[in-house]
Amino acid sequence: MKKILPLIYFFLIVSGMWAQEVESAYQKQLEDLLEQILAEDETQDVEQLLNELQAIREHPVNLNMATMADLAALYFLTPVQVAAMLEYRDQYGPVLSVYELATVDGFTPELAQLVGQFVVFGEVDTKAPSTYQHHEVLTRGIRLLEKQAGYSEQKYTGSPDKLYLRYRFTSGSVQAGFTAEKDAGEPFFSPPNQTGFDYYSAFVRTEIGKNKSTLTVGDYVVRFGQGLAVWQGFSLGKSAGATQVAKFNQGIRPYTSTDENNFLRGLAAEIKFGRFRFHPFFSYKKFDANTDSVGDEKVFTSFQTSGLHRTGSELEDKNSVWSATGGGNLSFRGNRFSVSLTGVHVRYQYPLERRNDLYNQFLFEGNQIINLSGDYHFSVNRLFLFGELATDAKKGLAFLNGALFQPVDQVELSAVYRHIDKQYNAPLAGAFTENSRVNDEQGFYLGMKLFPAARINVNLYADYFNYQWVKYTTAAPGKGQEYLLQTTYQPNERWQILGRYFYERKPVKITGSAINSNLDQIRQGVRFQLTGKFHDRITVKTRFEHSFYEHDHGSSGYLVSQDVGFQPKNEGLNVWFRLAYFNTDDYDARIYAYENDLLYQFSIPALSGEGVRSYLTGKVKFCEKIELWFKVSRSWFFGVDSIGSGYSEIDGNKRTEVKMQLRFRI
Repeated sequence: MKKILPLIYFFLIVSGMWAQEVESAYQKQLEDLLEQILAEDETQDVEQLLNELQAIREHPVNLNMATMADLAALYFLTPVQVAAMLEYRDQYGPVLSVYELATVDGFTPELAQLVGQFVVFGEVDTKAPSTYQHHEVLTRGIRLLEKQAGYSEQKYTGSPDKLYLRYRFTSGSVQAGFTAEKDAGEPFFSPPNQTGFDYYSAFVRTEIGKNKSTLTVGDYVVRFGQGLAVWQGFSLGKSAGATQVAKFNQGIRPYTSTDENNFLRGLAAEIKFGRFRFHPFFSYKKFDANTDSVGDEKVFTSFQTSGLHRTGSELEDKNSVWSATGGGNLSFRGNRFSVSLTGVHVRYQYPLERRNDLYNQFLFEGNQIINLSGDYHFSVNRLFLFGELATDAKKGLAFLNGALFQPVDQVELSAVYRHIDKQYNAPLAGAFTENSRVNDEQGFYLGMKLFPAARINVNLYADYFNYQWVKYTTAAPGKGQEYLLQTTYQPNERWQILGRYFYERKPVKITGSAINSNLDQIRQGVRFQLTGKFHDRITVKTRFEHSFYEHDHGSSGYLVSQDVGFQPKNEGLNVWFRLAYFNTDDYDARIYAYENDLLYQFSIPALSGEGVRSYLTGKVKFCEKIELWFKVSRSWFFGVDSIGSGYSEIDGNKRTEVKMQLRFRI
C-alpha cells in the first residue's frame, strides 16, 4: 500500500486542480456496456457492434425515414423511446432538430444529443439515393515486442505480427466489403498457408425494387425475436443501462467482424410486401472442430472457437467440418405491434458426439437440429411488452417475456422472465441470459432507471436465476443472484462523478475436493470515478476500483488510474494517456479496465497480480481522406520472472504491444 499512496495523492490533487467537463456520452455508454458484458462473457463479438455503430455514425440515417429496425440498432435506445419517437413523428410530422427530439417523451437533452451523432434531421426524401461512390481502405498492424515461448520453441508457424486489411464500398443502394486477417503466430504467404491471410470475409448487399427489398450475398448475421432461436453477433445482456433489455428484429445484417465463428455464409434476403416482411436465408460454411472416429463413423467432439491457427494441432482442426443452415422469418408489423415466426435448420457434415460428462447429458448431439419460434412486441402509451416462445426438434421449450414501463419522465422500469428447459438447444441463439449458452436457465430480472433530480442519474437492477441441471462449472443444480447500483452526478458542465456497486452470488463446484459439491462464489466490486476537463483541450479521468472474491478462499484487489486526453488547436490530432496501478491477491480478484483504442478496436484487459499498466494512444488526421491511429501499451508485473504460461509465456516481467492503423477514404 505504501507504493500506491503517493500515486493516489497525486491523482486526487491533479483532479482537484482541474475543472472538468463530461466526457463523450457515447464513449461513456460504450465503456459501461463493454466492461460489464465482457466481464461476464468474453466470447461476445464486440468488434461487430463497433463496426455497426461506426457505420451508422459515418452514414447516418434520416431520422424522419428511419424504421423501428433502424432505431433498434442504436443499443442505447429502449423500445419505449423508439415507440415514442415513431408515435411523435406520426402525430406531429418530421423532427427537424436535436432540440425538438429532446421534447419527445422519454428523451432527455443528453440522450437527444447522443442520438444526434447517428442520425440527420430533415424532411422525408423520396428521391433515389445518390450513386456517388464511397471507398474506404483500412490497414492495421499489431505486434507484441517481447518474444513468447511459442516462437522461441518454434511451435508457432508464423511471425508475431497481427495483420488486418479491410475494404468498404458504398454507392447508392449498393454496399460491399472485404475483410482479411492474420493473427499473431499464423503463417502469411508461407507454408502451410500459401494464400496470405488466415481469414477472409466478404459481402455484397443491394436494394431491389421500389419497396427497397434487399439481397445479401456472402457473409452475414441473422437476428430475430428475443434471440431464443437465432441471434448472431453481439447480444445485449445485463449492463449498467438497467432498462436496455429488449431486442428488436434486426433481420439480416452484413458481417464485418474478424470473429471466425458466429456468422453465416451464403445468400439472404429481405422481401417486403405491405406490412409483411419475409427473410429467407441459406448458408454453407466450414468451421474449426475436433474430429474423431467411432467405429467406421467419423464424428466431431467439440467446436474450436479461438480462430487461432498457429500450431500444427490448431491447423489440423481448421475448417475440418462443414455446416449447412437454412431458414426464414415471416413478420407482420402494425402501428403499435409486431408478430413474427422463425424457423432454422442446421445440419453438420458429421454427428456431434460430446464427451461422456454429466454436464453434457442434455446438450445437443447428432448431425442436425431444428428450431422454431414465435415472437411479439406491443406498445401502448408508455408500456412496451415483448416476448418469444421457442422449441427444438426434441421438444425442448424456451420462452422469454418482458415489459418496459415509463410511468413518468423521471422513472424507467423493466422486467424480464425467462424459462429455458435443460433439454432445449439452439446453436445460433443469443438471448438475454446469465450464461452464454441458451440452455437450462430460469430467471427473473428487474431494472430501474431514475432521474431523482437535475443532473443525477441512478441505474439499478436485480437478477435471480437458477439451473435445473449440472453446468461445466457446477457439481449440482443451483441458484444465484446479481445486483448492480450505479449513480452519476453532474454538478456542472465540466464535472461528472460516478459511483458503482456490483454483487454476484452463484454456485460453483469446489475443485480438488473429495466431495463433489457446490459452494457459492461471491464477487463484489466498488468503483469511484471522476471525469471532466482541466482545459477546453485537456480531458482527465480518475478512477479507483476495489474487487472482492469469496469461494473456497477469499481474495481482493484494487486499481487506481489516471487518464489524460489532449487535443491541440489543430483538430487533426488527439492523444490519450493512462497510468494505472493494480494490486490483486490472485486472478479471481481480477479487475477489468476499459481502454481507449484504435477505430473499430477495443481493449478491456483483465488486470491481476501487482503491477503498473500504461498506454498512449492517438489519432492523426492528415487530411479529410487520410487518418492514422496508434497505440503503445506496456504492463509491468512486480515480483515475477515470467508472464503467462505455455506457448504464451514471456521470459521477464514486461509486456509491450504496439498498434498502428491507417485509413484512406475517397
